[in-house]
Amino acid sequence: MTASPAAPKPRRRTTKQELTTEDSPAISREEYAQFIGQTDLSNIWLQKAHTNNMHGPQTPDQATFRFISTARWEPWDGGFRIFHHYIVHVETVDSPLAELDITLGVDFVSKLPLTDEIFTIFGDVNLPVNTWPFLREFVSTTVGRMGWIPFTIPALKQGVKRPPHSPTTTRTRKPRTQHPQQASE
Repeated sequence: MTASPAAPKPRRRTTKQELTTEDSPAISREEYAQFIGQTDLSNIWLQKAHTNNMHGPQTPDQATFRFISTARWEPWDGGFRIFHHYIVHVETVDSPLAELDITLGVDFVSKLPLTDEIFTIFGDVNLPVNTWPFLREFVSTTVGRMGWIPFTIPALKQGVKRPPHSPTTTRTRKPRTQHPQQASE
């Protein structure tokens, strides 16, 4: 385990899962490509998790997922560490069903230092590509442990702009009343 050295206050940047390019990067594509080319993922780990099931053990008939994402970074020996925080709201139009709150630690090895200008792009593009599969697994496993039929949240689609205030995804699930083999008999 590599300990983080005493460092300046961690930089914070809030992002939405809807990837927009509101911040115009102060670096060129070539500089960013050079940074990415020498950066390697070292470790992804669960830093914290909290769940709140407000619906109970029955699978809801319908649910909408809404995602909020924030990230902050700090330098460490040989690279940088990012804490990627997701809040997943599972809800209907009328009421909240569950909330999943998860923070993933993501360690990167890098010879070049991460800067706020690079992180503006990295946090919107590269970071979600690395953390989204872990979030998908966490959501599916956790709702299964709530007694619900596991949900599969959608694949991450980079560069897709969603209209403001639209739900990320809606899933309708009805509990299976018969085993699939019994239904065909």
